[in-house]
Amino acid sequence: PAIGSAGCRCIGFDNIPGTIDIRLKGSEGKSSLVSYPAEIGGTCSTWDEGLHPMCKEKHPPRWCKQRWCYVDPCSCDLDTKPKVTMYLPDATFAGKSLYYSYETCGSKDYFTEHYNLKACVNQKDEDDCLDLKVPRGGNKCAWTGKVCLGWEIVNHPMCKAMVKEVHHSGAAPVGRCAVVVL
Repeated sequence: PAIGSAGCRCIGFDNIPGTIDIRLKGSEGKSSLVSYPAEIGGTCSTWDEGLHPMCKEKHPPRWCKQRWCYVDPCSCDLDTKPKVTMYLPDATFAGKSLYYSYETCGSKDYFTEHYNLKACVNQKDEDDCLDLKVPRGGNKCAWTGKVCLGWEIVNHPMCKAMVKEVHHSGAAPVGRCAVVVL
């Protein structure tokens, strides 16, 4: 799907001219500034292929060829919850941190577990989960009692129905909530 699955649509940055510079590390740990299209993550695409330093190597990781996009975490009813982006940590969408999903694009997420080590889902206990902050100072993650998820998925007021489900069961939220973007 070009715009994500029916229960978790891409947020739709499209036809935005220009580029955005993102600081990324290659496999040897060397940091470099990479110019991505300004509409990065707006639709399902292999955004990293040929751009990310690791994706330019002789044997690139398999995530380089996987499609992903940015999604609204409160409008995403997939079993695998979206993750807070590490590419644009200061970016927000509709007042929430920017979240990405490979699954909504029909791809497998080979990236997060090994390359986004500070992703909420990679934190295995409450202390590690709650220690992570967004650059603007607030909590990046929230502990459900069983798992660590992005703060908005658990606590954002636009997701009241999802919040109850997560807090009571510790499981992934079920259902959707309406999101109004002004």
